[in-house]
Order: sequence, then C-alpha cells, then structure tokens
Amino acid sequence: MNDILDLPIERDLPPETARAMRARILGFVNPPPARTPRLRIAVAVAVLLAVASGAAAVVWDRPERSTVRVLAMGPGELSPTLQDAADRCLQWNSPQRQDRQNPGEQPVPVSLADLAVATARGDRALVLFMTDVGYATCNVQGAGTARESGGGATEPWPHGAWLPGPVQRLLLASTESDGGDVSVSGRVSSRVHRLVLDHGDGHTTAARLSEGAFGLMTSDARLKASNDPQLVSYDAGGTEIDRRPLFQAEDQLERCYTGPDGKRIYGKATSHCRPAEKWGALATIGG
Repeated sequence: MNDILDLPIERDLPPETARAMRARILGFVNPPPARTPRLRIAVAVAVLLAVASGAAAVVWDRPERSTVRVLAMGPGELSPTLQDAADRCLQWNSPQRQDRQNPGEQPVPVSLADLAVATARGDRALVLFMTDVGYATCNVQGAGTARESGGGATEPWPHGAWLPGPVQRLLLASTESDGGDVSVSGRVSSRVHRLVLDHGDGHTTAARLSEGAFGLMTSDARLKASNDPQLVSYDAGGTEIDRRPLFQAEDQLERCYTGPDGKRIYGKATSHCRPAEKWGALATIGG
C-alpha cells in the first residue's frame, strides 16, 4: 500500500521535468493555524542538556511508531511533514515573537530560503535555518495536528564563523531525560565530510550534511547518556578527526578553542587551547 506513495525514479528525466513531477506528487500544504509550542522541559537534567549558546533543551512525548522511514531533503524539495515543520519553526521564530520573548536582544530574521537542512522520522521533524547573522532551529512533532509539540532555539552567532573545533551543536532534544530518541542540529567546518552519532552500544546513526549544516535524528529509544554517546567526525579520507560527548554542553568542553586573536572563545580554560575552526560549506549529503 505504501509503495504507491514512493516517488518515481527521476535520474533519467530532464531536471525541469523532474522538479515539476515532484511538485505535483508532493503538493503544497497550507500552513496550519499558529499554536504556541508546548514544551516539557527536563528540569532535572537542564544543565546536562542545555547548550551554552542558549539553545533549548527539550523533551517531547514519544509517539507510537507507525513508520521508520526517513526523509531528508533540501529547501526546494520538502515533503508535507517537513513543509509543516518549517512553517511552524518560522512562526515560532518570527522577529515579533523573538522581541516579545527576548526584549532587547537582536532578533535573527530567517525565511524558507535560509533552510540549511531538514530531516524527518515519522511525524517528527528537525529543521535548521542559518544566515550570516545567526540561526533558528526547531524540532516539531505532529505539526498541524491537535497534539503538536516541540521547541527550538534562535540566536545570533556568538563568535561569527568560528566553531569549537570541527563541530558545533546548536540544538539537542530528547524523548527521555537521559536519552531515548534524540534530534541534533548544528554546523561543521569544511574538514568534516561525514558525521555520525556513536550510541556507545555498537549502534551508530549518520547525520545529514548539507552546506556546512547537519541534522541528525535517531529512533533508538535505548540510547542512554550513561553509555556516553559521541558525535564523531571524519575527513574526506575517512580518518576520524574529532570525537565529543553528545550530552556535553559547549561551555563544558574539556578542550578549549581560541579565535584568530589567540583569546579563548570556547571550552574550559586550559594551558593548551586549539585554534577554532571556520564554518565551511560542503555539498556532501549523507544519512
């Protein structure tokens, strides 16, 4: 039954024809009425999950799993699930709402044209918008339905294009206080050609990389912080270049990183800091 929903093979079609066919099949979904996102914050582990830059630590109720199919597309090729999630994230992060929630802080205006990466698993979706000024990222469950929930984060870049090493995590959300299904978004340097989540129990999940951004979603409710899951980066030759704990906040990094002027901008103060790496765009797609 589900086979009839699969898109036809289009590699032999002219690009314009393929795009038109995809648009006809996927269609367009009218944005649902705005709802206030219903967040359930894991208070006991807020320090564990919170990102130093101010990104929200969010826990959502796990839905019944009717499918494990993964969709990962760019801004010009969104499924209805991803379109709804992108629309909802834009509403949650409108400049007007940012002004109300964070008076005095610089808003980060984003539009659909700024969508850097989007991925979905069942009715769960993760979207990340990035500009030269900052970012907005959201995880959304059941967008446009009565049980819609989720959360996100938005902030100007604290140190511009400089990252704490090859990877910078922007949002981490989990279905349990110490693990469960997780959604992670962030950005990477140009050295990163592959990024995976090592669950610490023999399982791994590959991230989607697109133009210096990444999105990662798991459906392994067995993932636990006690297993010390790690984000692992690889270069173009397949060599591991970085490994860091998934649940470690940016300001708790054991390594420290310095900006171009030699001053520490990330991590704990130590005597041996590494140079921060510059955010870089790649056309590599994975996951």
